[in-house]
Amino acid sequence: MVFYGRKRYVDVQDCYLQQNLASNGGYFDEVWFMAHTSNSDDVAYIEDLVARTPGYKIVGKGVCEGKKYKCMWNYAVEDNTIYVKIDDDIVYIHPDAIPQLVHTRIALPHPYAISANLINSPVTGMEQYHFGAIHPFLPDPSNKPSYHAAETWRVSEKPKYPSIDMLEDYDMLHMKAPYRGHPWLLVSDDHYDLLQTPMGKYDQNRGSDAIAFGPAWKSWGIAAQQQYSLLHNLELNKMQRYFFGRHIRYPESAKAPNASAIIPGKGDGPGGEQTYDTGYTRYNLNFVAVWGSDIRDQLPIADDDEQDITADIPRRIGRPFLIDTRSVVSHFSFFTQQDGITKTDLLDRYRAFANEAVCKPNNLKKPWDLMCNDFKVEGGLKR
Repeated sequence: MVFYGRKRYVDVQDCYLQQNLASNGGYFDEVWFMAHTSNSDDVAYIEDLVARTPGYKIVGKGVCEGKKYKCMWNYAVEDNTIYVKIDDDIVYIHPDAIPQLVHTRIALPHPYAISANLINSPVTGMEQYHFGAIHPFLPDPSNKPSYHAAETWRVSEKPKYPSIDMLEDYDMLHMKAPYRGHPWLLVSDDHYDLLQTPMGKYDQNRGSDAIAFGPAWKSWGIAAQQQYSLLHNLELNKMQRYFFGRHIRYPESAKAPNASAIIPGKGDGPGGEQTYDTGYTRYNLNFVAVWGSDIRDQLPIADDDEQDITADIPRRIGRPFLIDTRSVVSHFSFFTQQDGITKTDLLDRYRAFANEAVCKPNNLKKPWDLMCNDFKVEGGLKR
């Protein structure tokens, strides 16, 4: 279930969704695009994509556009069915993410819902920081483009951040983007340089806000640092840095779904190796696996579906909300981060990675933004 509204992000996500269709050897029987926009360009894009992609369909059209997200949960109610809810701005899905999440959902019936390990989330972002997955990145110190345009995702193809330009004091919540399309540069391989980055500054002074709505939710700089760190870890082949948590064993008497409405695990399969119990605190609902019967039993979902599914329902029925830390995906931005994060080159990098590693040769992705007639790229696909 892709909660759809923006073609710019789904165009990249499309390659991952197709990769995970059962018809391509994946786990998804179908991909539903849950209609939630009336923008004519976005509607035309998804109608065309669905028309030419077997296994895709539009759900909720004429019903949920312009309404609260709770409307779309009314469709996720079938017995013996796992629904994976995906936001439209999920721009990276690890090859193991969906199989891992599905196996954990089957292996652990007690939790009400199980989320992927989100890149760009206040809760998991700081856990990733403490477990060594975050690197010291800062935005290009120049106030104008410093490099030739290039269709690349690798951090190593840019120089390191110049030490002479290191900033000692800046406001991580109100950082100004140096220019549109700027990169973030790796400062060094020294762990202590993290203290001069947005995430390091936040870790040293978290303030009094609840973590779900604190600086890690508001700051586009914190969002960018997490995502450039992901690209660096991909290049280094060090994705295991994200695997915190443990194998949580709940008592046999713990509450579980109706046994006739789920597919129970046999106890000898994969899944659930490293999980993190959120303890009934709010988490982000960007990528989550649920049993249809569990959603049906709790309808109607509240207007704030994130608060309801990740915290209120679990607390009310005594079934926790879990994060599978081996299921790694990247979330582009919260609305609070949009102004700055969209001025980075991150979306271009995600597109370049997908084109290289995920998209089929007949489904390579191009930028949406118009290019000047004399535009030339250095390397890449030379479009």
